[in-house]
Amino acid sequence: MSFFNLGKKDADGRQVRIEHRGRYLRASRTGGLALRAQTKAAGVNFTGNTSQGIRVSATPVKDTQVALQNGRFILRGRYGRGPTKLNLSKTGLTVSTRNKLGTFNWIKPNRSSAKIAGVQVRGRNAVILQSIYFGFAAIGMVLRAAVTGLRILMQLLAWLASLIQWAIRQTPPALKNVKRTIRNKWLRRHQKRLDPSLFQALGEASNDELKSMVWLTFTQWGRGKSVHQNAPANDSNDPQESQRSSTLLRAVERDSTDGDWHLAFLAGIADEISTRLNSQNRAEILLDIDEALLASGSRTVLQERMLEVYADFAGLRLQVDAPSDAVADGPGRPEAPATAAGTTPVNLNTASVEELQDLPHIGPERAEDLARLRPIQSLEDLRQIDGIGPARLREIDEYGVAI
Repeated sequence: MSFFNLGKKDADGRQVRIEHRGRYLRASRTGGLALRAQTKAAGVNFTGNTSQGIRVSATPVKDTQVALQNGRFILRGRYGRGPTKLNLSKTGLTVSTRNKLGTFNWIKPNRSSAKIAGVQVRGRNAVILQSIYFGFAAIGMVLRAAVTGLRILMQLLAWLASLIQWAIRQTPPALKNVKRTIRNKWLRRHQKRLDPSLFQALGEASNDELKSMVWLTFTQWGRGKSVHQNAPANDSNDPQESQRSSTLLRAVERDSTDGDWHLAFLAGIADEISTRLNSQNRAEILLDIDEALLASGSRTVLQERMLEVYADFAGLRLQVDAPSDAVADGPGRPEAPATAAGTTPVNLNTASVEELQDLPHIGPERAEDLARLRPIQSLEDLRQIDGIGPARLREIDEYGVAI
């Protein structure tokens, strides 16, 4: 059956036109059966066909053919690359596009062609078939565009959902940071309304006096009291330093009558501390104060604000760690590491200074102070070290020590 090209496919995988094109014999549905002979001389082709007569043709330029068919002039040209080409004939120029069905002529549709199952049609029938093809192709394009648009829409919605989720997570902390920034700027402006000599006295105060001021500010002003009203004792402060600190704070009370003057002066104290002490010592002050406040009961709203103000102006980052089923009330602090099962406890009388530094809240300075206390008779002896109170003593005991 290959005599008529049956089963033979073109470049698009379709059945080619059913016909026979031999050297001397031509047979097709439209042309019928005909004998044919061809020769060429001096660049001119001479063709004789029993059905179509004699034809003389030549190719003067690329893709252009000039011919005489039984004395009738013929001009043909086809230019361009890809499916769309420019066609030249003696009646003018046209544009045609090749598709999977055939060729459609955009200027003269009746010159279109279509091929189905190897049968090629032209003219009106080809226009009808091409129109049907274009209709289905348009529907397919619309469906593909709809699917693509739906996929893009789903991706956009997913992106928006993730953006909204991120914004929801970021909004509370961001708003809180903005509020704290505005508050801190306002406190700096409020400091200018206080007597400049008060801040000059801060610069002349010792480090221990500054710590005592922080203690009195939180424990007294933080609960709405004056510094001379039943101030709780602080074992780590020298009585004379506490007295000088109390005198300066009473001067602040006399000079200030309205607004958050206590927060403004606390910001000045924290600012002065940040220029003298390292971050570890600044954090130790905050943790000592927080432990004392929690030991005396729940913190007031003003004390909560004071914790934030001190952390901001002392250059500390206040991190709140809350468990999954509760909200923490105070600044987060590292938990004391538990002693692993089978590990030998740290002996306070025989351990080296480096080993003592492994204990909670025991840095290089406190480790040396602890070594100078030897022999240690009981755990309570550690209370003699500056900065170690009941809460820290309990954490050291839980860590695992021996005497």
